[in-house]
Amino acid sequence: MKSVVFWSYLALFCSVALGYKDVHRPNEKKKKTTSEDPKPWKRTIYSTEIEIVTPTVIAGVTFSRKPLPTPDPLEPWVSLNKDGSPKTIKPEIKNGRTKKGHPTYTTYFQTMSTKTYSYEDLKAKNMDPHDIFEEEVYIDEDDTYTSLNPIIRCTPDRYLNKGLAKDISSEPFCTPKENSMWKVGKTYFITWYTHFLTEENSDKVSEKVRIHLSYVKEKLSEKGYHKRDIPATFYSSEWISNVDGVFPIEIDEAWLQGYYERKIIVSVQPLHISDDEFNPLENGVMTYIMLGSKVAKTTEEEWALQDAGIYDQEWYYVALAIPTMVVIALVLMYFFLQLNSGNRDFSEITNETLSKRHKVLGTISKMKRFKNIKNHKYSELPTYNKKSSKQY
Repeated sequence: MKSVVFWSYLALFCSVALGYKDVHRPNEKKKKTTSEDPKPWKRTIYSTEIEIVTPTVIAGVTFSRKPLPTPDPLEPWVSLNKDGSPKTIKPEIKNGRTKKGHPTYTTYFQTMSTKTYSYEDLKAKNMDPHDIFEEEVYIDEDDTYTSLNPIIRCTPDRYLNKGLAKDISSEPFCTPKENSMWKVGKTYFITWYTHFLTEENSDKVSEKVRIHLSYVKEKLSEKGYHKRDIPATFYSSEWISNVDGVFPIEIDEAWLQGYYERKIIVSVQPLHISDDEFNPLENGVMTYIMLGSKVAKTTEEEWALQDAGIYDQEWYYVALAIPTMVVIALVLMYFFLQLNSGNRDFSEITNETLSKRHKVLGTISKMKRFKNIKNHKYSELPTYNKKSSKQY
């Protein structure tokens, strides 16, 4: 029985030393996912224009996906956590009412205008011929492209508070929340209220914006008082459309510059404000980027090479071979000792050593080395005191 257990352990150690691994088999689920990737589709816009729409998947969120033939109120939609990471919301019906339904935006993305009507226009029975009637009308924005955005949009009622006392509005940002933690390798969505970025001399909403990320230095006593120093803007996006008010950002490890954590400010610059006039601190939001934990993933190419028996991990085998050789040496030594257990007798050596340790040397005064040394009484020693008869 002991031999069976031993050979089992030996086989286990040898398999580790040789780097044995089961062959990777592509599963059907992975193939199914690739076959269901969204494909380009065509649509007609503005009554006559035909365009081809190519869906894009970012952080698991599909943008520009082809809409369902029949709208489904229970179709899932994408909300955002306070740090800007996406989360899927599935509507449900309870007691005849829809819970967690798709977001509505009231008049936040509508434009108000005033229409004037004369008596001749309306001929209302309660109007005099010289009366003028004025009516406020809200006009919906062009949803040709906003309808392709599956993520909840930023509106003033979704603003968060920032500052030391949490009494400052985060306008125009809804995400990220101040002091959020962004981890390297992950993608987050920056969202802002598009109608906040209007030109000063008109109510025209800026068509283009840029996203900036800047390092921040601040003293502990200055936190919450906007007395901060911005040493550098390390990331600036291209000019992008302002219509959606959303921008994905993937955190790059190079932005940390060797640190584990850095504090930054996120800001959005409208097209009508020049670089010299733009101040990232004016409406920016503070957040952190940090290294976090990294999980190594085997790519499809690496799986294919491993299935073919090709590995690029020589260091792995060297690291495993050293302790394995030590174990094998100990096993061989064990067998050697067991085979020669009947031939071992160290009693003569042990007895000889013990006899030397307990050997009586005799009187010291008779030894040649100490014959000429004169012994003295205790009272003749320098440390002896006659009065106290004590040794200091």
